[in-house]
Amino acid sequence: MPPSFPRRWTSMTLGGLLLLSLILPPHAAAWPRHRWGEEHRINHGCPAAPSRSFPGGYLGEHYSPEENLEAIDIGLIDHARSRIDIAMYAFTDRPIAEALVRAARRGVRIRIYRDRTQLHDRGDKTRFLLSTQRGRAHISVLVKDNSTRNIMHLKAFAIDRSYLRTGSANWSPPGVGAFCRRGRRAHWSQQDNNLFVTKNPKEVSRFEKTFDRIFARAGHHGNIPWTADLSRPHRRRN
Repeated sequence: MPPSFPRRWTSMTLGGLLLLSLILPPHAAAWPRHRWGEEHRINHGCPAAPSRSFPGGYLGEHYSPEENLEAIDIGLIDHARSRIDIAMYAFTDRPIAEALVRAARRGVRIRIYRDRTQLHDRGDKTRFLLSTQRGRAHISVLVKDNSTRNIMHLKAFAIDRSYLRTGSANWSPPGVGAFCRRGRRAHWSQQDNNLFVTKNPKEVSRFEKTFDRIFARAGHHGNIPWTADLSRPHRRRN
């Protein structure tokens, strides 16, 4: 059995914690100040991408929450000139969705492959991507007609058949190290993920061949076009 503490001691402890939380400044529970540079503070209090140069500053391995993977993904998308092929399990990050819309406006052809079970996420951005005529003309979304057993779990995309981004990070604020934008959430509230960028032709080609294969799935548990009904949030049962 856990030790029992006097009621008075417990009340004093809880009161002390409450007082401490009121005294500490907001940043005390956020990112460690010694990890921030001037650029980090400008970027809404979140860590920034390690370098703004393309492609050198984007290549290689990156880790969240120490790095802002969202900024890296947006930088890659903003450099696309002709096509983007995306296989993404969860997608609820608004700035990345806005970057894809900008790419569509530039005439970039975008193919997106999604997992059906993840379309019910509150805040899923598929509807946003296809909400404009430009988006509908340049963005194609297919969904794997799957269950929770045979999920489409990839988190990768290629731009212009020249650069490949892969890793464990979904396109969600906590997944790409940008959760600190929402009220400057604490370091521990974000996910530990990696993102890897390469321009190795063999690796890019392997992804493109795999993407073409899964994007063309047919038959049982094949692909279905995205519709608004697929993205309706599940209602919680009382």
